[in-house]
Amino acid sequence: MSSNDQDHSYKLLGKRMAWALGYVPLLNVPVSLPANTRWRAATDLTDADVYGFRFSPSGDVSRLLIDCKTTSGRAVDRVLWVRGLQDVLHLDELYLFKKKLPENARWLAHELKVNCLDESQLHELDSRLGLNRLKGPYFDGCGYEGIEALLTFPKGSEYRTLLQFLRTTLWTLQPAHRVLTLLNLGRQNGLHRKLRADNRAHVCLVLFATRALAISLGLLISELNVVDVLNVEARLREELHGGPESLAQKVRFADAIRRLTGEVDSQLAIDHEDFPLLLEEVNRLLIRRYALNDAVRITDLALHYFAAGAGALPRHLGGNDSNLSAKMASDILALFVKSNSLDPSFSLAIIGLFAGATETSSDESGHRRQDEQGNIEQFSLLSPLPPLEEP
Repeated sequence: MSSNDQDHSYKLLGKRMAWALGYVPLLNVPVSLPANTRWRAATDLTDADVYGFRFSPSGDVSRLLIDCKTTSGRAVDRVLWVRGLQDVLHLDELYLFKKKLPENARWLAHELKVNCLDESQLHELDSRLGLNRLKGPYFDGCGYEGIEALLTFPKGSEYRTLLQFLRTTLWTLQPAHRVLTLLNLGRQNGLHRKLRADNRAHVCLVLFATRALAISLGLLISELNVVDVLNVEARLREELHGGPESLAQKVRFADAIRRLTGEVDSQLAIDHEDFPLLLEEVNRLLIRRYALNDAVRITDLALHYFAAGAGALPRHLGGNDSNLSAKMASDILALFVKSNSLDPSFSLAIIGLFAGATETSSDESGHRRQDEQGNIEQFSLLSPLPPLEEP
């Protein structure tokens, strides 16, 4: 996303609002039809301007969309458009930021439960909620500019192909398939031997993929509940193989092949090579799921701060133990690096960023909340809001 985007300012405001509501806000997310037998490649439908995920300690996932349009006309059409996206993307919160909203569009939005705000209301929302306190490369757009600059590869480059896959095709897959695919990227075309930890573009690619893995793991374990910790290995295996019936069928086939060939145990034969590593990580996430949302947010922060060359992250904004969340983010990174047989130096190059998001002492945090370059003000919608003006 660049500042040349006409809707740039609205998207950044939407990102600040989504963050304040506890979401992991992504901008310009492609919405595509998955590939099938009628068309081999995924078909792009549109872009979601601000698309957010929020992972709760109970395992539920909330999804948010903010559609941003600085143009004045066709407000009714836009209300209908975003309401249709709500069903496609299974959204829990839906907003439309539009420069002008005539009364007929407002009436329709009310009937369809679409939250609409025009330009004057957006300025007031920014002021009342103190969203302008959210500063730094994650919110001012320079993080996105850094990502685009680092990840600009020539046509025909396999790195460009990988980036396109991570941005679009990956998200047409189911979460379980997505996780397994991300843990196998390094084995494609010997990629693990080509990515170098001393190349900033390659580090950015690894961070980009790690963020996708963190989100995908959150979506995968949302299918598991607290009782599943009693038998997490069996439940994870079921989720990865499409359910109990599909798993049982694969085991029967594997048994038949084993009897014919004398190969290894059938249960192990159907598992991903790094299933034990994935199982260990999923078990940790299930037990401490309350820290998952902040762990994903830290990963997203790190991507933008690294791309902008802004150094260590500020103290993380969250109601949970940031030390645990940073450790969880580091574990997800380590899972990605190890499963893909990447140079361990990638972990060393990135984990230092995560460490910057941990809690500080009260004296230190008082100084760090000053409006310095790269700092993010401590803020959430649960914090005290600016006082309302007297009528």
